[in-house]
Amino acid sequence: MFFAIHDKEIREVALENLGEHDICVGYLTLDELRKCYRELGLSEIAVKDCMTDFTHFRTSIDVYDEFSFGMINIVDILNLSSRRNRIGFFIKKNLFIVVKIIDKGDGIRQMFLDAIGRFRQNATMEKVVYGVLERLLSSGNKGLVMTERQIIAMEREVVDGKTDRELNTEIFELRNRLSALKNYYEQLIDIGETLQENENELFEEEDLRYFKIFTDKSERLSNNTQLLCDNLIHLREALDATLNYNLNNTMKLFTMVTIIFQPLTLIVGWYGMNFKKMPELDWKFGYLYVILLSVAVAGGILYYFKKKKYWQN
Repeated sequence: MFFAIHDKEIREVALENLGEHDICVGYLTLDELRKCYRELGLSEIAVKDCMTDFTHFRTSIDVYDEFSFGMINIVDILNLSSRRNRIGFFIKKNLFIVVKIIDKGDGIRQMFLDAIGRFRQNATMEKVVYGVLERLLSSGNKGLVMTERQIIAMEREVVDGKTDRELNTEIFELRNRLSALKNYYEQLIDIGETLQENENELFEEEDLRYFKIFTDKSERLSNNTQLLCDNLIHLREALDATLNYNLNNTMKLFTMVTIIFQPLTLIVGWYGMNFKKMPELDWKFGYLYVILLSVAVAGGILYYFKKKKYWQN
């Protein structure tokens, strides 16, 4: 699928009908790329890179004297755990080609067509490049809002005292996802800055501002993602503080119980010695006396705790 830009208007054309001075933008599958890359004057080494299946391939762009070549592992911002689509792109003077490498649906082709439709009037190659890249950020704000709501919901659970192992695991998993998302935005920033620098002078000077717009959007999303990461760190600290507080309350309860029963243990041990000359052993009210003594000691300690407001601490 090829489109020619002539007099700032886009029209679909066949490859063989492209004029020598036409500005061309196109979308190809890997099979289509194999068949026509020589005709388009694309680098064979870069084409082989497109065909190499590196699942860990980093999103990046390489700049050469006559062309630029990049690879982007597209992150589904609303579903970070899903399998990533991957595209390659070639940029030459008056030529921009998007190559579908991995696509679980038809999203890459639609992304390209959306960029074409957006700039169908007063079109330039730079605008189409910007339109494709900008589509990578289209769900960024929505994803951040959803994540922020999730963090707020977790904060509410912490405030309500609903702390458990699952919440801790959820915070950890969300932190990992945000870290991956931030890394993705950082890589897109690198691509935007590289295109903006225009080292090989492939773009018109007046249209470089579109790459600055893309870079600025990526930076804002990256910064907002970092803010959410910081919020998760604070949430983790609050969760740890809550767990420590609950543990301290539990330990305080056990300590108070120990303090109450320690004197009673002493009384039991004292009267359990059974010396012959202990008057209480032969006293008919001795048993009742020990009971009342134990109750008085326990009551006195409880009264002391209440007076010092240990229950509220």
